[in-house]
Amino acid sequence: MYLYYTLVWRILVVGKDIGNNMNISIVLALIACILLGLEGFVRKVAGANQVYIPSYMMVNSLCFSLITILMHVVQKQPFVLAPRMAGLALLQSVVAATGVLAMLLAFRLGGQGSIIFPIIALGVVVSVPLSYIVFREPITTTKLLGLGFGVTSIIFLSR
Repeated sequence: MYLYYTLVWRILVVGKDIGNNMNISIVLALIACILLGLEGFVRKVAGANQVYIPSYMMVNSLCFSLITILMHVVQKQPFVLAPRMAGLALLQSVVAATGVLAMLLAFRLGGQGSIIFPIIALGVVVSVPLSYIVFREPITTTKLLGLGFGVTSIIFLSR
């Protein structure tokens, strides 16, 4: 736990590199994997408890907003965002809110986490081709095989 807080502190406040022997992108992806996995489970709990989805999403959004304001205060940075990126943030918010609504409804209607989570994880089938198209990220044979194995494992997990 100490390592986690140290890592977050260095990234958010100090902004320095973690070290020469550690790929920070991979470490951050693993942290995101764990935390977003926990976040998904909490949403399952909320849906299973028949939560009123708009109220739940509003409290969730308010907390998210407070944390981002705290990040600005701690980093002593003003709010700066180009209009184009503000538009992108708004679009992403609409897409995310719609996705969260669909997921919470699936759980509220009795959907099993062992089926719903793997189906949601198929989102890589959308993001990887878009990354190739927009950013020209290389898609190698190894990456295609890995993506294929990942999709296959998700299909098996959802049965």
